[in-house]
Amino acid sequence: MSDQYRRAQADPEEIIRAARRRARAASSRRRSLVGDADEAAPVFEGNLAVQPETVPVDAPPVEAPASPQRETVVLPRTRERTAAKPAPEPVEVPRPAFVGGILALVVAGIVGLLVLNTVINEDAYRLQELRTQAGELDQSEQALADELSNLNAPNNLEAEALRYGMVHPEKVTFLYLPGGETVEVPWNEE
Repeated sequence: MSDQYRRAQADPEEIIRAARRRARAASSRRRSLVGDADEAAPVFEGNLAVQPETVPVDAPPVEAPASPQRETVVLPRTRERTAAKPAPEPVEVPRPAFVGGILALVVAGIVGLLVLNTVINEDAYRLQELRTQAGELDQSEQALADELSNLNAPNNLEAEALRYGMVHPEKVTFLYLPGGETVEVPWNEE
């Protein structure tokens, strides 16, 4: 970021000294305009009005007027001094750092979305490859199953048996297990 957005950092001691100079100048201007006789008037320091400390004064009893019709009682005026609280120091957040942080957050979010999208697409391509491979394997399995059923056909089995020198038996023996009985039947070509 450029230096044109940076605020000058003031020395706190210099700020206090300048405020005191302004207060003295304002007080002397007020005294020259009003005069020193009015001490009960508030003193202005910058934007704050500070009341001078007042002590309640016990006024002497006021004598009643000559006419007895009405009695007037004068109460003494008292002013309480309220302590002026200085304004808190303003907290300055450098704008370029804040803007840079927000921009970095936005850029990080965009990059994160791009990476997430890439990973999702990468998985989609892998899934497509696996589906293609599964289709090819299904086709080869079907071809092998067709070849096996063709080889297991009775005509093919008989041709292969003759090729290896096997002959038809004259009798076929069946064994029935529950009783252990055997039955011999002559060979029938059907």
